[in-house]
Amino acid sequence: MINRQGAHEAFSVIFSPRAITGVFLTQNQSNGSLQLKSLHHKRLSNLELERLTLFNPTTIGSLINQWYTANTQTALLSFALHGPTLEEHMLLLHTAHPTTAQFPISHAPEMHWKHTYLYSFDHRHCFYLCGIPKPLLFQYQLMAITHELPLELLTTERMALAHCYRAMNGTAYRPAQLAHAMQMHGNRIERLFFKEDLSRLLFIPSHITVDDDARLALLTACGLFAMHGVS
Repeated sequence: MINRQGAHEAFSVIFSPRAITGVFLTQNQSNGSLQLKSLHHKRLSNLELERLTLFNPTTIGSLINQWYTANTQTALLSFALHGPTLEEHMLLLHTAHPTTAQFPISHAPEMHWKHTYLYSFDHRHCFYLCGIPKPLLFQYQLMAITHELPLELLTTERMALAHCYRAMNGTAYRPAQLAHAMQMHGNRIERLFFKEDLSRLLFIPSHITVDDDARLALLTACGLFAMHGVS
């Protein structure tokens, strides 16, 4: 979506086991830079959200709707999940273009799987693979429909961070560079970023206070922005 100032905008919500964070970003079309317009965080202590299961979707949906409508009514909306309910794997395969059936995982019908290519190593290809239980996926979709939230993308935090890393490096991105970084950090995508990387990706106005705990959520939001194809 494009607002009247000609800047693309996106609103992201990052779900962790007992907290949610809302991030509103805009992109200046003249130079492509991203700017943080607002940051919201809510820790949930009354079992509204437990291990990513929505035990009180009414409360959570109303809160997200409040955040969203206070900032925009046209922005792309995306959710990113992080928690133990998900299945996440780093896997090496001999094929560079696998189907989900070619991954050595449980293919139980209640799981929804997605993967993204990361790098090649020793004649094999490394992929990040994530699985979300379909009942959980349906919960979030139903919450969005109930609260009239224009949800366009639902993925995992690590999937968004993988796209954030690519966007951060731009035309200089090389899979070999990612391979080295991943191997140095135990294949943990969230460990690839340094504190100063956030300022390379995102302009943060002085009136918005960003704690260290919010840094990963902001990087995730930048990755979600890139996944929408508007970054």
